[in-house]
Amino acid sequence: MAKRKNQSSSDAIIMAILYIVIGILFIAFRSALLNWMLTVAGILAIAYGIYLIIKKNLVPGIIFVVVGILLILGGWLFLTIALIIFGVLLIVYGAKDLIELLQAKGKTPVFPVIVACLTIIAGILLVVSKWAFLDWFFIVIGALLIVDGILALIKK
Repeated sequence: MAKRKNQSSSDAIIMAILYIVIGILFIAFRSALLNWMLTVAGILAIAYGIYLIIKKNLVPGIIFVVVGILLILGGWLFLTIALIIFGVLLIVYGAKDLIELLQAKGKTPVFPVIVACLTIIAGILLVVSKWAFLDWFFIVIGALLIVDGILALIKK
């Protein structure tokens, strides 16, 4: 029993250190990390596809190879278009929510209005300056991961 508790404690320490390292990577590489993550995922999918082809699972193997190629190409070629589309969707979603809140009868709560406005602003920033917005997003996520990792280490 003591060994199992010690093992889960060491697992928690490893996870906390991983959070800190990933947070540092997010802050250091910012939006470029997104391209690299898609590239690594693509390479892994291609490797698994080749493994399946060698094991005589031809159709799934070919599918994994194609998906891997699309992930690599998509990360470098189509990501900009996907970010613009996502930004437009955020604008539309935020505007829809804001209109519904303002048309509601009775007292409109402030917090949902703020969230709707922030959603619209995030969408506009994503469309206008997608990489700058993503850089800030990755910095915030990285900082949160570092803080979470440090708090987990302090707990242990």
